[in-house]
Formats: sequence, C-alpha cells, structure tokens
Amino acid sequence: MSIKSNIGKAEALFRQTEYAESLSLCTKILDKKPRLADAIHLMALNYYALGEFDTAIVEFKKAIAINSQQPSFHSNLGNVYLDQEKFIEASRYFEKALNLDPLLPAPNYNLSICLHRRRDYLSAESYCKKAILQDATNSDYYLHLGVIYFDRGQFDHAAKTFLTALQVENKYKSGRTQVDVYWQLFSLHLSQHRYQDALEVADLGIQSQQLSEQQLCALLIGKVIIYFLFDHLEEAKQAIQLSEVVYQFQNPTTFLKNITVFHTYIKNLIAIYESGEYKDCYNLGNDAEKMYFISESHGFAPNRTSIKYKELDYEINSLFIMGAKVIHFVAEEENKYQVSLVSLLRDLAPGSKVVIAFGEIDCRTDEGIYPYSVKSNSDYKDVIDDMVPKYVNALKNIADSFKIEIILYGVPAPYPQSIELLSESEQQTFKDVIAYYNLSLANTCLSLNMTLLDVYALTNKNGQSNLDYHIDYHHLSPRTVPTLFNNI
Repeated sequence: MSIKSNIGKAEALFRQTEYAESLSLCTKILDKKPRLADAIHLMALNYYALGEFDTAIVEFKKAIAINSQQPSFHSNLGNVYLDQEKFIEASRYFEKALNLDPLLPAPNYNLSICLHRRRDYLSAESYCKKAILQDATNSDYYLHLGVIYFDRGQFDHAAKTFLTALQVENKYKSGRTQVDVYWQLFSLHLSQHRYQDALEVADLGIQSQQLSEQQLCALLIGKVIIYFLFDHLEEAKQAIQLSEVVYQFQNPTTFLKNITVFHTYIKNLIAIYESGEYKDCYNLGNDAEKMYFISESHGFAPNRTSIKYKELDYEINSLFIMGAKVIHFVAEEENKYQVSLVSLLRDLAPGSKVVIAFGEIDCRTDEGIYPYSVKSNSDYKDVIDDMVPKYVNALKNIADSFKIEIILYGVPAPYPQSIELLSESEQQTFKDVIAYYNLSLANTCLSLNMTLLDVYALTNKNGQSNLDYHIDYHHLSPRTVPTLFNNI
C-alpha cells in the first residue's frame, strides 16, 4: 500500500476516533518517510485528541518546522493552547494561520475567543464577524458574538444575536448552540432584571429536551434564585429538589461548581427561614419602606429582613448581579455589570436607600486582589488604593445623579477553612489584604460622608471569622445586616 493510501487510512481511523490505531499507522509511515509533514501533523492531532497536549505541541511544531505554509498546522496548534487557556500563545498561532489564509472561519472564531478571554472585546467582535462572514451556517459563531455583546453590556444586540444563533442551529444543526443559548439568554434577562422573561426562557430550555443534565440543573438553579428573591419559597423548593442531581456530576466545571454553591446556599437559607431560628429578623408588616440590597449571592441572606435606619423602619429587598466584582465597576470599558447596576439604580425612586455589597469575590484566596498581587508581584496596598477609591467615587456619582442614598457594605473576615490551604505566611498576608481592603473602604466612605456597614469589624477575630455570623465558607446569616444597622 502506498504512503498516500496509508495516510488516508490513518486519517479515516482518526475520524473514527481510533486514535491508537491511527498513531500506529502514522509511526509506520514516518519510519519510511520521517519528514512527511502531513503524517507528523496527523500524529499531533491524535495526541491532541487523546489529551496528551505536551506531546501534541511538540509534534505540531515539528510539522510546522518542515512546512510552515500550511494554515491548518498553525491553527491546530493554536487549538491546543486554547484548550490549555494559554490565550496569548493560541492567538499567535491563529494569527499565523490567518496570515496564510485570512478567509478561514475557524481560526477567526478561535482568535475571537482568545481576544474575548483577554478582554479585548472590540477585536474579538471583529474576528467573530469575519468568521460569520465566511461561514454563516455555524451557530457557535453567532452564540459567541452574542456573548461578546453581552459582556460589553450591549444587551439588545446580545438578545438578537442569541436568537439568531438559535435559528441558525435549528436550520443547519452545525453547532452546540442548542445546549448553551438558553443559559445565555437566561443570564442576559437576569442582568436586565427581566425576571419573568428569564423564567420563561428557562422553561423553554427545560421543555426543549435538547439539554444535558448539567444544563438542566443550571436553568433549574437559576429559577431557584429568582423564586427565592421574590419570596416564592414553595416553587424554589420544587426547583431545588428537581436539581439535586447537581451533586452527582463527576469532574464538574468551574461554572457547575459555582451553580452548585447557589443550590446549597439557598437550600440552607430556606431551611433556616422555615426553622424560625431568625424569626426576630422578619418582624415588620407590609407597610414598611423598602431598602434595596444589591450584591451577588451575599444579598440573598438579608432578603426580607427588617432593619431600622435613621429612626425609620425598612424591609430589605435584595437584588442580584451574578458574579459582579468591584473590579468590574472600575473598568474603563463599559461592561454588563456596570450597565446592569445603572439600570437597577435608574429605576429606583429618588430618595431610595440602597446597600451596595460587592467586594467579597475580589477578596478570595483564588480570585481577585490576593492572587493578582502574588502573580504580578504587586503590592496589594497599591492595588487596593487604586481600586477602592475609584469604586466608591463611581458609586457616589451615580447616587448623586439619581438622587438616591448608597450605603456601602464591607467584606467579612475570612472563614478559617477557606484559607487553610495557604501556608502560614500566606494566610497572614491574605488576612492583611482583607483588613486593608476594609480599612481603605472605611476611609474612603468617611471622606465622602457615606455610610459603611462594617461587616469586617462585626465578624473579625484576629484576622479571621469569629464564626458568629458565617453559615458557610463565604456567606453570612440573615441576622448580619440587621445587626450592622443596629450598630450604626
């Protein structure tokens, strides 16, 4: 059999996912013709498919060294780096592929993904549109473009593009949009605070019978969040029960882990509420004034609690911006978190009282200020001194423009088990980061005559939680916010 025929057979085996057999045949081909770039490239593809990324990279580079004019060699090497989330390296090889053939849709799309992950949204949008121009039948391209619009806070464009993605998928069946678009639309409506629309999208996704169990769980837990915030506890409990399978998935993604945290947290809050343990926190009638509490998941516990502020009685109504961090609100380029917050505040009546409680996600061991400072070899104090005043001043400007009062909420002292994986010296540094963040927040609020709910002082004992208020590694009990207002 000729070498050409053997390569054809090896390619067929690869397409049939018979990777070991394909590799074996490639090895035999290369024994006879060791510098055959196509065979080396096919070897690399097999290693890539088997998850042997380092070996695949070596083989792809061998093929490129022999034939640097083949776009697919560069593009496929870029794919390996993309899977490793090495976006700079991946971008370099996608660009090389496009220099050889600018009309290839896949490298344009994959380069767009890299640029999006590097937060270069304008360039990401440009390359994604190029991919669509070359292949208008792949719904993944439209889905990704919608995500770019969404992250930039261009909600109307995002909604239209997500719907286009779904239409293209239904027509051509060429992507994975059917799996992902319902969650993206749900998240979009959540960011727009169009809760009924979000629930309807979730139901459409669930009824489509096209989704994986993981995606079904995500939508069900999304419904749990809305039901809980709007006090539909029976519906929330039903959705919790239907999504109990979320704990059974092997090797869950980061996204699924985060969704599981919501499931556990809200289930715990409902149990606490129904136990009556904090019934003294819910003691006002329906005629109490509303005070709004805007946060990520940390706003769930105070929802519907009763507080007194400046001698007036209020009921806390929690509003939610999923995954929001302080860093999002000081970014120069407009994003979905900024747009979502402004749209919430714009709709409130003048004179409204609003607690803003972001920052805890910025102050974790694996996310935010601490790992950034370590990785970039920066002084955490410089990072905080730059970020916190910008954040508070931005909120103050919004408050003044909408004639509302914003009350800031700090970051609690860290739960001991949340830092136990750090060394002793790292633990101390991390504790210092949390303490300094809260000090900077307090000083900035004082300088601007803004009220601060000092949750750090309430929860702190020697730099970590006193365990009086935490109900899990990150979240505090329903009595925390009423206690903080009593302490003002």
